[in-house]
Amino acid sequence: MELSISEKIREKVKLLPAKPGVYIMHAADGTVIYVGKAKVLKNRVKSYFDGSQKTVKTYALVSNVDDFEYIITNSELDAFSLESNLIKKYKPHYNILLKDDKSFPYIRINLKERFPRVTVARRPKKDGSLLFGPYVTGIRIGEMMSLIKWAYPVRWCNKNFDDGKVIARPCLHGQMGDCLAPCAFKEREVEYNKTIRKVINFLNGDTKDIKKQLTEKMNKYSAEMKYEEALEIRNLLEAVEVMDSSLITSLTTESDIDVFALCQGEDIADINVMKVRAGKNVGQFNYPIEDAVGEKHELLASFIANFYQDGSELPREILLESFMQDSKDLLENFIRDKFGKKVNVLYPVRGVKKQLLDSTTANAEEYVTNSRDRFIRHKKLTTDALEELCQITGLSRINRIEGYDISNISGTDSVASMVVFEGGEPDKSQYRKFKIKTVEGADDFASMYETLYRRVRDLVECKEGFNKRPDLILIDGGLGQLHSAEQAIASAGANIPVISLAKQDEEIFVSGSSVPVRLDKSNYALRLLQRVRDEAHRFAVMFHRNLRGQSMTSFLLELPGIGKATSQKIWKHFKTKEDIFNAKPEDFALIDGISDIKALEIHKAIHEKEG
Repeated sequence: MELSISEKIREKVKLLPAKPGVYIMHAADGTVIYVGKAKVLKNRVKSYFDGSQKTVKTYALVSNVDDFEYIITNSELDAFSLESNLIKKYKPHYNILLKDDKSFPYIRINLKERFPRVTVARRPKKDGSLLFGPYVTGIRIGEMMSLIKWAYPVRWCNKNFDDGKVIARPCLHGQMGDCLAPCAFKEREVEYNKTIRKVINFLNGDTKDIKKQLTEKMNKYSAEMKYEEALEIRNLLEAVEVMDSSLITSLTTESDIDVFALCQGEDIADINVMKVRAGKNVGQFNYPIEDAVGEKHELLASFIANFYQDGSELPREILLESFMQDSKDLLENFIRDKFGKKVNVLYPVRGVKKQLLDSTTANAEEYVTNSRDRFIRHKKLTTDALEELCQITGLSRINRIEGYDISNISGTDSVASMVVFEGGEPDKSQYRKFKIKTVEGADDFASMYETLYRRVRDLVECKEGFNKRPDLILIDGGLGQLHSAEQAIASAGANIPVISLAKQDEEIFVSGSSVPVRLDKSNYALRLLQRVRDEAHRFAVMFHRNLRGQSMTSFLLELPGIGKATSQKIWKHFKTKEDIFNAKPEDFALIDGISDIKALEIHKAIHEKEG
């Protein structure tokens, strides 16, 4: 395969400096498609365009490069750090991306507050609190909290007692014995702190006391013939056994370790990550890699740099395979400079840490072996579907698709949705909502015109949140809807390709032709368009439903004797405005917390206000 390199790129390559830095590659439409770092910019960038043999993925990258830019840095470490930031910013197609950006839950105890609480934290702050976790597999965070609630009488309220005042009377939990209530009984404060220490010991892996507490409660409930409560505690005891079984006996309770392994297959690669916290294997995760370009050590180093989002989940040690040995100083210095914490990067060759590394490597290899069929299907639904859409529309490249839909009931509270698919997959962080402002009644043509005009105008004006240009816009409807959408986009001052998908026969209408494109129902391009269309419809309906709910609860709040909680209960029970107005007094009485007398008052107030 011979590459066609433009003269512009050839000249820029000649002028590259022999210094460390970052290079940024762009597609023809200006999109950033790859970010890389180099110890010597001139040598590294030149290697992409020198005509030497390339891997399939590297060839695909270079074939799509229209231009590149570079930033000189003081050192390779600075380049590595800048590369990490730019990958997070641009999310380039040919870089490794962390698609699963969720944060894992921790249990948090702040010993600085009076009567410390046990709480769940997903993004814990650096405030000196004790953190335990993360809890990701095996025993769940909910089970951990249930275990503590059943075994230890600690408080679960959100009150602040730091002023030192004593409450006159304990709350219901204190009266029932679920909490020691040190807020009301000052003499219990020492006992409360001892109980918190027991909770800390349990979270550090000492399960003897909690097993004793739960066993005593289970036997007590059995003797009192409270079999449901006894069964619940038995299930919790089984969860403790699961927790014990995750302990790696050869490790100490201070062992906080992350293990990374990379396996590359013919079509797909995978990075497997094992997390060990307090000597326990709390989970292993697979991060599949499809089109990422780079040497094996570069891919894994880039992944690790982006794996730690805010430093809250940093381990004491990172275990890597021997091919990463040259990256030791780079990774350790990067983590120290960015998070202010020392993490040791190790390459074990024997012992329990080598066993952990072997286990992680085996998991990565197994994932690659077993994921081939799933990868091929996913590729057909995304990459292949986008390529076929390019053929249908005559576009050279499609990555970002925006789908729009209108929702209203009898022309009231009309709203529109905008959903975004990038690389054939939804990106919910970029979804947007519109309230229709200029259209009276149920006029979907005019509503869609207003929506697209506002969206494209915001794009032209580079408005925050709307400044990313779509490669293709999809709307629901036929030829008439397509022409109306084209006029709205042109009136707003842009030229963006738009197609429509008619629901009845699933026909695709494209610009410049009155003849619809008909594809087989199993066609992957059609299935991608259907996913975009259906997601836009779902998002619009959800927005409209929420808007009506807010409107109705506001109406109910204006009635005498109805507070926020009651209004929300009424809306949740009936779900529609019509059902609320058609309800009889006895229907309101079915709602938890509403008495017969209150139901009569609510029914009367609704109809008096409406009348």
